[in-house]
Amino acid sequence: MQALKEWALGLIQQYGLAGLFGVAFIESSFFPVPPDVLVIALLLAPDAPSPLWVALVCTVGSVLGAGFGWIVGAYGGYPLLHRMFKEEKVQAVERLYNRYGVYTILIAAFTPIPYKVFTIASGVFRFNLPLMMGASIIGRGARFFAVAYLVHWFGDAVLKQFDRALLLGTAIAVLAAGGYIYYRTRYSKVKCIARQPVQNESTGE
Repeated sequence: MQALKEWALGLIQQYGLAGLFGVAFIESSFFPVPPDVLVIALLLAPDAPSPLWVALVCTVGSVLGAGFGWIVGAYGGYPLLHRMFKEEKVQAVERLYNRYGVYTILIAAFTPIPYKVFTIASGVFRFNLPLMMGASIIGRGARFFAVAYLVHWFGDAVLKQFDRALLLGTAIAVLAAGGYIYYRTRYSKVKCIARQPVQNESTGE
């Protein structure tokens, strides 16, 4: 990891925003180093570019990389899942992913959870590609714009609280998604019960 991080930072120093775009792209499909590290490094440099451009380039690269991850999963990921898990487990995960997939993607896109796992899983389970890309834009954009402007406003002080901020963001995202899922599930049950015909007590009909 340290060697990969040094390589990524060297790429940033050599190519600037183009290097950030490349790392953000591959991070969404297979690269383990989060692009936040590179966003911070770019903005703390003496000739730092605008935080708007840094966040925008990182978001676009990451979202396009998510699309590539979907393609990898769609055309090569399913056989790998079958080698690792039994068929019934794969089907159970697929049902859960199809039901809650968009919330899972939003949480993974915004938090430190390895995003590449979910982009590839989206392709494996043939999750709606435009919906996945839309969730990626929201989640990744919120994360990278927040990081970029926090570094721009507070500088080195952000680094001391960065892990805590991501942990807090993760907790908030999980609680919000869980609350919404609970609300939708409960609302669907109430709606289903309301639609059931009421039997006549005297005739039993």
